[in-house]
Amino acid sequence: MKAVILAAGMGKRLVSAGWEEPKCLLRFGDRTLMDNILSALAAVDVRDIIIVVGYKHELVRAGVMGHNARVKFVVNEDYAETNTINSLYLAREHLNDDFLYFNADVLFDCRILPLLLGQDDSTLAIDVGACGTEEVKVIADGEGRILRIGKQLPVDECQGEFIGIAKFAASVCEDFVASLVRYNEQLGRRNLFFESAVDPLLAAHVHRSVPIGELSAVEIDSPEDLAAARQLWQTGRMQTVR
Repeated sequence: MKAVILAAGMGKRLVSAGWEEPKCLLRFGDRTLMDNILSALAAVDVRDIIIVVGYKHELVRAGVMGHNARVKFVVNEDYAETNTINSLYLAREHLNDDFLYFNADVLFDCRILPLLLGQDDSTLAIDVGACGTEEVKVIADGEGRILRIGKQLPVDECQGEFIGIAKFAASVCEDFVASLVRYNEQLGRRNLFFESAVDPLLAAHVHRSVPIGELSAVEIDSPEDLAAARQLWQTGRMQTVR
C-alpha cells in the first residue's frame, strides 16, 4: 500500500484571504494540512508516499521534513495550466498496486482512512447528502456501487459529494493509467479533474461508496471553505493523529 497526494495547485481563490503559499501548508493549530495527511497515513502504517508538487514546491518539500515516511516527489511544471488529471498522470509509474489518493487541500478526520481500507474493492469517501453544482458528486446504486462520478451530474440523482480521499485497488491500476494517458496524451484534456479518468472505469471495475457518516471533512477551495474548516477545527470534534 502506498499513498499519492496531489499538492501542485496554486489556490488562487485564497489570495483574497491573504494566503499565497501552497494550500497543503495551511495551518490549524500547530499543524498543516499536509501534517494531518502524513500523520493519518502513519497511523494506518502507510509510509510510502508520492507527492505531486508544483507551485512553490520547495516549501512543500520542506514541510514534510520530520515525518517518518519514504517520500518521493513528482513535479508538475505546468501546474498553472493543468489540473489534477495531469498531476495524477505524471505519477502514473507509481500506480501499480493498491494506493490511497488524497487531494492535499482537505482537512479530514483521521478515522475516515480505516473505513476505506476495510474492503478489497476500490473505495471512495462520500459525504452523503445534498450537494451543490460545483462539487464532485457520485451516483451510486442501492448496494453502494458507484455508477457515475463528476461535477456535471444531476444533483437530485446523487448520493453526495466525493471528499477527495479514496483507495484504488491494484486490479484497476492498468486501466486507470490507460485512461489517464488517453485524456492527457490523446485528447489533450490536461485541465480536467482526475475524476474524469475514473468515470469510464466504473462499468468494468467495482468502486464502492463509503459514507463518512458523522465524521468531518472540508475541501478548502475558497475563503468561505477556509472559514468553515477553522470553525470545525475549533470545535474539537475532528479527531487527528498527533
